[in-house]
Amino acid sequence: MSAFHSTVSRRDFMKGLGFVSAGLGGAAAVSPAFHDLDELMQSGVTTRKRAWWVKEVDEPTVEIDWDLVKPHYSYQTQSAALVAQYVGVEAYNAMKKTEKSDADRLKDNEPGYRLKDHALSGANGGLRIATIAEKFGQIKNVTTPEARGVPKWTGTPEEGLIMLRSAMVFFGAADIATAELDDHHRKLMGITGENPGITYWDKQPPTTVTKPVVFSKTDETFRWDEKTGITYLPNKPLYNVCYLIPQDNDLNRMRPTVLGRLTQTRYRLREVPRACTQAFITGLGYESMHDEPYRWNPSNSGAVLGGLTENSRHTIMSISPEFGAFGGYFDFVTTLPIAHTKPIDAGIWRMCQSCGLCADYCPSGSIEKKGESQPSWEGPKPSSLGPKVYQLPWEGIRTSGEWAKLGRKTFWTDMPSSQIYQRSVGTCNVCWGHCVFNGANSAMIHQVVKATASTTGIFNSFFASMHDIMGYGLKEGEAVEQWWHSSLPAYGFDSTVYARDMGY
Repeated sequence: MSAFHSTVSRRDFMKGLGFVSAGLGGAAAVSPAFHDLDELMQSGVTTRKRAWWVKEVDEPTVEIDWDLVKPHYSYQTQSAALVAQYVGVEAYNAMKKTEKSDADRLKDNEPGYRLKDHALSGANGGLRIATIAEKFGQIKNVTTPEARGVPKWTGTPEEGLIMLRSAMVFFGAADIATAELDDHHRKLMGITGENPGITYWDKQPPTTVTKPVVFSKTDETFRWDEKTGITYLPNKPLYNVCYLIPQDNDLNRMRPTVLGRLTQTRYRLREVPRACTQAFITGLGYESMHDEPYRWNPSNSGAVLGGLTENSRHTIMSISPEFGAFGGYFDFVTTLPIAHTKPIDAGIWRMCQSCGLCADYCPSGSIEKKGESQPSWEGPKPSSLGPKVYQLPWEGIRTSGEWAKLGRKTFWTDMPSSQIYQRSVGTCNVCWGHCVFNGANSAMIHQVVKATASTTGIFNSFFASMHDIMGYGLKEGEAVEQWWHSSLPAYGFDSTVYARDMGY
């Protein structure tokens, strides 16, 4: 057995590859130096632990042209109406899944579809703490500074960031990414916040359905007009907070079963951190608005710009160096002054360009494959479904690619074909389960591989090919059943990944 235990140090391993000996010296040269504890506490890097190869940078690794980024209408392919444009509403409504149904698989007692899997799925919704009317953090029994007879909290944006991050981690978030809503960041926000459904196939949906969001020039506080569905943001400095709720990556590898779909625990787990954070901000004397309407504030952009993740091959995803492709990212806006967290370079976007496993396993062929295209500014190519057979009469609808936010040089997934597959053939989302960054972090080899990928791309194709060989792809058959007999951490993920105190 000893032959399987490496006695080679990381330095010797990387030196043997022939390209890192100088890089390690360079890393030491640029590593931060602190002269006393005051300097250490004032440094933002002290609050969370990350691997040495996750480097902070000034700009995201994916190229962004802010002149191309425009405020958008939040029309996405989760809208049946938008997808039905490509096949016609009658054909869309008539579609039925051709794969065996969940109900039939249950009756046949198939692994991942058994009664206990369905029962767990039915219980996974959890409790929703806030209503739409409570989106501004109207949490009961929160005492404001005014009620305490003291001024609201004041401090530097850096102190605000460290304070907020500590509170949110205490409440249950893994980490946060932050930025002031400047002219660039405001371009990422939606003009509207929700997807109209197929009911509005032939007419303009009202604002109570599209839920516009307006940066007010007169309001001094957040305001929601229930009669019109319009949200008004105050005319004062605003700050965006994107927070990470990790999910069960082991379940992620059991897609597309009923059990595998349960990996989407983020909606259940985010409720307590969200409510408690808004109460905390109110208690400091500031305001906040959580992500309601839900599609107004795109979470992956905040995660990439603020350093939680990097851009990925699949247009709608971003990837965390610690949690892989399937973290849960949510946003809220606040008046609490907080410093901007920087983007990262962990070699993820470079790896995505030379990997392509998600595209290889995409059953609908919707994700652009390795070698067939290169990242571009142009946006989605014409859908494989063919041209639209109908054009929705909605304000702001584009003739193509309505679901895509232009302005980054990336790959562009054919989202209508993905949605049609899921409606007419079978449940999917297997791309998330196949990502090479979903692997465990604890073993030395995983850290060596990730560190190597962050430094050079010459081994990326080899690393990608080893993913399935080493057993990190999707599980099938009775292997799915093993989840019920596994010894896993609470919530299915390692909550100590970012921790540097309490012995971690």
